Amino acid sequence: MAVGRLSRPNSAWVPPLVVAVASIAILTVLNPWHLISPTTPSGGDMGAHVYPPDYLQNVLLPSGRLQGWSQDWFAGFPIYYFYFPLPSLVIVLADLVLPYGVAFKLVTVSGLVALPPAVYFLVRCLRFSRTVAAVCAAGVVPFTLMESYSIYGANVASTLAGEFAFSWSFALGFVYLGLLVRTVRGEPHLGPWAALVFALTALSHVLTVIVLVVASLFVVRRKGSSRLAIPIWVWAAAMTGVWSIPFLLRIGYSTDMAWTPLSRVEELFPVEIWLLLPIAIAGGVWAVRRTYDAVPLVVATLVPVFYYPIPVLASSLAPQIFGEGRFKLWNGRLLPYWYFGVTLFASLALGGFVVWLTRRLPRRVGVVWVRAAVVAWGVAGLAFVASRPEAPGWASLLVAVMALLVLGATLALGTVSARALLTGLASTVLVFGGLAGLTFVDGWARWNYTGYEGKEAWDEYRAFMETIDRLPPGRVQWEFNRELDKYGTTMSLMLIPYWTGPEHPSMEGLFFESSITVPFHFLNQAETSLSPSSPVPGLRYRTFDFDRGIQHLRLYGVRYYVAYTEEAKSRADAHPDLIRIAETGPFVVYEIADVAMVEPLAYPVAVYVGSEDFEDLALEWYDDLSLLDRPVAADGPPDWPRVTDLDQLPDRTVWSDGQVEDVLIEDHRISFRTSAVGVPHLVKVSYFPNWKAYGADGPYRVTPSLMVVVPTAEEVELRFERTWVEWTGLLASVAGFGLFFLFVFRRRRDGSTTGS
Repeated sequence: MAVGRLSRPNSAWVPPLVVAVASIAILTVLNPWHLISPTTPSGGDMGAHVYPPDYLQNVLLPSGRLQGWSQDWFAGFPIYYFYFPLPSLVIVLADLVLPYGVAFKLVTVSGLVALPPAVYFLVRCLRFSRTVAAVCAAGVVPFTLMESYSIYGANVASTLAGEFAFSWSFALGFVYLGLLVRTVRGEPHLGPWAALVFALTALSHVLTVIVLVVASLFVVRRKGSSRLAIPIWVWAAAMTGVWSIPFLLRIGYSTDMAWTPLSRVEELFPVEIWLLLPIAIAGGVWAVRRTYDAVPLVVATLVPVFYYPIPVLASSLAPQIFGEGRFKLWNGRLLPYWYFGVTLFASLALGGFVVWLTRRLPRRVGVVWVRAAVVAWGVAGLAFVASRPEAPGWASLLVAVMALLVLGATLALGTVSARALLTGLASTVLVFGGLAGLTFVDGWARWNYTGYEGKEAWDEYRAFMETIDRLPPGRVQWEFNRELDKYGTTMSLMLIPYWTGPEHPSMEGLFFESSITVPFHFLNQAETSLSPSSPVPGLRYRTFDFDRGIQHLRLYGVRYYVAYTEEAKSRADAHPDLIRIAETGPFVVYEIADVAMVEPLAYPVAVYVGSEDFEDLALEWYDDLSLLDRPVAADGPPDWPRVTDLDQLPDRTVWSDGQVEDVLIEDHRISFRTSAVGVPHLVKVSYFPNWKAYGADGPYRVTPSLMVVVPTAEEVELRFERTWVEWTGLLASVAGFGLFFLFVFRRRRDGSTTGS
């Protein structure tokens, strides 16, 4: 009896140990010693992501807002309307007790580290054994360490590139699926928790929700299960309302980046999954034969495969309708579910094999054999370290931590079951198999988490920011160049407002989809940069056409231009409208003459009523420099002329000059004084329907992406206000979360009453 009592806890220790080792393996690759350093994270998009949570903390939340307006990027943009707020909110909460840099870093790695326990939970919810679930948790390691892609999401490389919100949503989504399965299978008390987790999943990233919704449809197959599932979906949607309703109803004011769909077979079948694919097929068949509850996972795995060729075929068969990039859902963003599904079902097969094999072996294994296995594990780990002399630090730590965990548990527990030992060995194969293929992600993590302050060029970067900070307020356009990566990322200058404050907005920012100004900014960037990034496909870029660029910058109210290359400095020095005012390191700052943020228009504003999309018309208008002082409106008063073509624009001046003074542009407020009452005024801030004018009619959206108001008084004020869209979303969230907390309170009260 004593032996029997001893064997049970031995086996119970192994699954949580395997899950912990899998999470530790991922965490160690991420250089945890740098995570606790209070430096400002850099690298890829992550190096610019540090700005939005800071803005949320210092501007939005103190004013009672979750989303609002920021003047800091793209001549103003709606912040947190089209990007996901949950990870940023957690950063803000963590910053209450941690330095901002540490809080930010820990949140960026949390989704990755949480994935093994999330997968373990899901597999257990699907009624597989602890052994199979533990092996599946270990199988997360080779998936997260895939290096064949670095932007689609869910792996370490994508997270370091800035997709940490996707990692959060990816892990949360599997917890939701597990809770949904258990709810419809006979545990209805878990329904509210499924709704909560699904809401948190959506508030972390919307693309994962697409896959989860399709997969969820295959959970609802039992009689009466829809009566449980549908309320969960409605409840979750209500909880997300504060963000999702404005997102859905304002999506027309975002920018379609028109990513070119992937089309190569290598992207669908990267080398990391070649050997796993046959095993995964066997594992999938076994899983579905064993339980229908595995079908949603199969669906989530195959959705990206079926969707992958659709944008390519549609663009080929009907290019006039589905031209390049017309599909807003880029097929690359769903691929992580395919890659993950292959590794998961291969792990399921391996876990099932372990269960099958242990049934044919002695029930318990003596401590001598366990210790021998641990020694063999350590030797294999040391051999692995020796084979990678370029990065011994993190690998040595990983081996040491895992060996100590297993050896400590072994010494404490004495004997273990054969199943436990084989589970540990199978998990080891998966963990070290993932680690063996590493070539760069640990270096990426080191680059990101040593931060801006840890770069050799930090002093040069800091001196530039201090130079900008001393200048009078004004928007800044800087020359793009890939050499800027030496400061931490090519996007490092996006953080001008982060380091210097709101007085110096950067024209370039990170949330490309969040502003209708984005295409026009990148046209400006191309015209004023020797080697521009030009990320928006399909635009007519005129690279380094400096004269055009300065005219466009003036239209957008840009006061300062920063040259980096010698060629740009030479062009700027020779330009009559630029004045060299500061120099620091490789940067030279120029002031653009006669820049106004608000100005009365000399020509009548025409309203476009043609059949072409207004965005396409605006791009055509922007390309013709002769039209820049004759903006075209998307809507306007009845007395404004209507046109169907740019050739019909009025070419006579009708307005007299007016004086504009006391212009003040704040994040949620714009004000000015004018003597030209009744004359349309161009306000050089991006249009969004939440702006409301006082002392003026409008604002009206005009080309390229700005606003026009018609003053009815000398004092004019524009305020960024909540509309019925935001109030509806807020009320939905209050109702959803209120109902959830009411459920929790009643459950606890009923439990207390029963217990008494």
